[in-house]
Amino acid sequence: MKILWQAWYGDREIELDFPETWRVQKVQMADAAPAHPDSLAESLRQPIGAPALQELAGASTQAAIAVEDITRPSPLGHIASLVIDELQAGGLKPEDIRFIIGLGAHTPMRREELILKLGRSVVEDFPIYQNQPHENRKYLGETQRGTPIYTNAFFWEADLRLSIGTIVPHSHAGFAGGVKTVAVGMAGIETLHANHTIAYKLPHSMAGRIEGNELRADLEEIGRKVGHRFAVNTVVNSRRELVALFAGDPVAAHRAGVRFARKVYSTKFPPPADVAVFNAYPKDTDLVQVLNSMNAVARDLRRAIKPDGSAVLATACTHGPGIHYLLSSGMRAHGPLKRERIHLGKNGLIIFSPNLSYADIGEFPQDTCLFNSWPEVIAELGRRHGDQATVSVFPNAALQIPEEIALLED
Repeated sequence: MKILWQAWYGDREIELDFPETWRVQKVQMADAAPAHPDSLAESLRQPIGAPALQELAGASTQAAIAVEDITRPSPLGHIASLVIDELQAGGLKPEDIRFIIGLGAHTPMRREELILKLGRSVVEDFPIYQNQPHENRKYLGETQRGTPIYTNAFFWEADLRLSIGTIVPHSHAGFAGGVKTVAVGMAGIETLHANHTIAYKLPHSMAGRIEGNELRADLEEIGRKVGHRFAVNTVVNSRRELVALFAGDPVAAHRAGVRFARKVYSTKFPPPADVAVFNAYPKDTDLVQVLNSMNAVARDLRRAIKPDGSAVLATACTHGPGIHYLLSSGMRAHGPLKRERIHLGKNGLIIFSPNLSYADIGEFPQDTCLFNSWPEVIAELGRRHGDQATVSVFPNAALQIPEEIALLED
């Protein structure tokens, strides 16, 4: 069975070989065909719940564009160029436009990564800053839930504040994109800590859930207080191709995009199998992102495997273990991964990655197995489940959401 591998660094197919006596099926999302570039441009020019970008630019002196980082799957060079064209058509000059990478607590991007994400012309022609959660912040008070609001000072200085991001499932915010690109991407560490804490204290923060999600509501309040005026949201397919664009009001346009994204990412499940393989693509750059693979089962492995089943997380981890300046070891919100967080059964997780070592997975439960080659994975699964195993392979697990969750909201 072939699966895609190494987002941004080849996007190549690899083969997973299984014993002939095993019953193996690929559990795919609904998916969608790539959009024509002209339709993306037309969607940008017809915003949802907001004035046209040209009109906003005409009433502004400087634009700051918050952009998601390389851990999100959309190639944004074409979209960034369209946004620049609209801003300049509205009267802004190139020197009036700046980009800021919305890292949140993620690792800064290198130049080659910026080119992959935004295209060479944007990188060479416009200033690009990267949010640093400990420095260069503007304090704007607190949300109703007590979250202190620190935002990037370069972003705040502009009188037109907009964003470009991807609508993908997020384990706490429901879906990324919209206000999250600003409220988290531009945030200071205090904001990140307080907002993340909401997810651990309150119910209804999970992949695919927007309505009733307190963490999402907190983010949207931050977005309003930061003055986030316009959001550009993309939706991708299983190959990281852009299939739609939703632009306009950061909340209204995001909601419209979410309704569409649910249909694209929706996944109909077979009965629980002996083995489930969750491929982290297209969020397989580092170990920090690997648990996004559990979005496919809404963080509950019982949806996919039997009580004595085995879960395999497959990830290229091109950047190795990675680091998160809020959650990694030594950071203020650090905590080890607990088995109950993903309802792990009696068998420990198996991680398949050529670019990790046991030293990298020390925060995982002690019975986690790590293998650098696929034949080693098969040998362990054969030892556990014999020669008649059933297997479900989720080829885009970081994007996929269960069908019943996709239908939660219109």
